[in-house]
Amino acid sequence: MALEAVVAGSLPLASETSLGFAQAILRDRGGLFASALPSGDLDYGGIPALARVGYLAGGSEFDASAFARAVDRLRGRSKGGRGELGTDDLALLGIATGIAAAGDTDGLGAERSKWLLGIANENTEPDAWSNRARQLAADLLDGAGRLRADPQGSVDALATDLVLRQYWPNAFATVTPFAAERRQELMAALLSSVNPAQGELERGAIWLATLDLLVRRMSVELVPDYSSLVAMLEATQSAFRRWVWDVKPNRSGIGPARWLIDSEAHVQAFLWAVLEPRFGENLVDEQYLPGFGQKQPRFDFGIRGLKTIVEVKIARSAGDFSRIEEEVAGDLGLYFTDLRNWDRMIVYIYDDSNVPHAERYDTLRSALMQRDARIRDIVFVQRPGMIPPRNQRGPWSADGSVGRLTPSTSLE
Repeated sequence: MALEAVVAGSLPLASETSLGFAQAILRDRGGLFASALPSGDLDYGGIPALARVGYLAGGSEFDASAFARAVDRLRGRSKGGRGELGTDDLALLGIATGIAAAGDTDGLGAERSKWLLGIANENTEPDAWSNRARQLAADLLDGAGRLRADPQGSVDALATDLVLRQYWPNAFATVTPFAAERRQELMAALLSSVNPAQGELERGAIWLATLDLLVRRMSVELVPDYSSLVAMLEATQSAFRRWVWDVKPNRSGIGPARWLIDSEAHVQAFLWAVLEPRFGENLVDEQYLPGFGQKQPRFDFGIRGLKTIVEVKIARSAGDFSRIEEEVAGDLGLYFTDLRNWDRMIVYIYDDSNVPHAERYDTLRSALMQRDARIRDIVFVQRPGMIPPRNQRGPWSADGSVGRLTPSTSLE
């Protein structure tokens, strides 16, 4: 790929700052940096080495104390590094990343942050493609929310924004998501523009990282993978925020709309509505498997293209968690008799307990995943808060008031 060649060919003459930045945003392509120089020398490498070590702060070799001492030496210079740092947005980001990671173990963390923040607030060039990196550096230090300003400008500026969101996600937690239309426009612009030249490591790395992100995202949207399936199932908890449970009727003579989830069949119907639009004909439900003797196992959902079974369970009391473990364990051997079709499972557990038993989640998760390596994920979802406890669910009169339960309608 041409951009890979640009990045690889730019490494030998690149500054330590550029190397650190490129390594940070191309961490999934670590092989590109096999021949790059080792991490910067904090004693003699100056600002570029300090920035590179800051970019690598997430690694196990990061020495927070040594980094803090190097920052203090820089602060102690006559101009405090302002001349060299003032216009170098990427060096500011590297050092800010390191300061944020080092924390305040010696009581001087606030002073270091204040020093670098002062430099970051000087000599700003809003139209520079790297200005987003300066904003991120400042927000890492004080969390003031500069990143909430919508980025404008060149393809480089937008690509930089997208990449920074990926690798510094916490700083972008309150920032408006990168719109799908903007991703499409950015992809088209990158593919139709002239690539960065040899020696432009920073821009080359940004373009390569951006295309990696866009291609991966678009591939997942076209053909959801296993990770996407797990994410969809986990996201069903937040989907309950708009669950329908009217207090009063909307029309005269018609009872209030209430979407009751009261059985595994109800949970299955909800999940079908979530999964079918994404997986289409790859989604199958309640498929019978080859049985043995009187046992005829049937799983709840299968995603054929992913060879994944989704097993749905409902818990109503603390004792149900042990029952769920036994039921899943009892069917494992039958579910996976034909590994050509199914080779892994997700267990989706809807907690309908009147008092949620969240403390039991990790215990059950550990027990199931240790029992068989083919059980890959356990997803726990608690019932929507607007659905009342089971003994208060109905029947309802036309005006929405709760009637008395009769023996024929009593719930577990």
